[in-house]
Parts: sequence; structure tokens; C-alpha cells
Amino acid sequence: MFRFAIPLLTLAIIAGPVAAQETRATATAKFRAEFAASDTNKDGLLTQAEVQARIQRMRAGKTKTDPVHAKRLAGLWFSNADANKDGKVTEAEGQALLVATMDRYDANRDGKVGTGEKAQAKKAILGR
Repeated sequence: MFRFAIPLLTLAIIAGPVAAQETRATATAKFRAEFAASDTNKDGLLTQAEVQARIQRMRAGKTKTDPVHAKRLAGLWFSNADANKDGKVTEAEGQALLVATMDRYDANRDGKVGTGEKAQAKKAILGR
């Protein structure tokens, strides 16, 4: 299930150029911006509906994510990010999942997700 729960978080890690390395600090900054953009009512919390809406606005190639797929991805991400199971995700909860994701894909444990590690992460996310 973890493989499907990470797309929203790893977007920040793998969205950049393949040659670029992503550090925990740069991924954290990107996630902070993504969290703010997803928090449409600006209450400092994400609901599953806000996450789903944000995923639907994202593009997969030339097309937007369809509502059924967005709902599924939002639910999977939410079930992993909502650590206290209160139906809301704080930025700290989201960041904790991001750190776990970074740790998972930082195969050589150098604190960065480099070119080869990004390629491996993308394959894992896409199930290839």
C-alpha cells in the first residue's frame, strides 16, 4: 500500500530535473509550498477533500488526474499521513511522511535523493 500512498509527497522529490539531487531541506521546502497551496481554507490543516482537489488539479503529462484516481490517491496518502487518525493532516504529519519517504529512497544514505535514486523512486511509484 505504501507504494501508492506516496505520489503526492514524492512529487516534490521527483518533479525536478532528473540530474538534480533532492536534499531533505529542499524537499521540505517544496512540501511546505505544496501544503500551503493545498490548504484552501488556510486553517493549517489538510482534509481529504483538499488533498483530492489538489491532486485533481495536477497534471499527468498533458491531462489532469481524473476524479476517481484523485480520490483513490488522496485516500491512500491520507491514511498514511494522518498519524493520529483525526481526519486532518497537519504540516508536521505530512512532513513526517515526507521524511520517511526520503529515507526510503535515499538508498546510499547520503542525505540526498540523486539521479539513480530518483529513477528508482519513479519506477516504484509507477509500479514498473
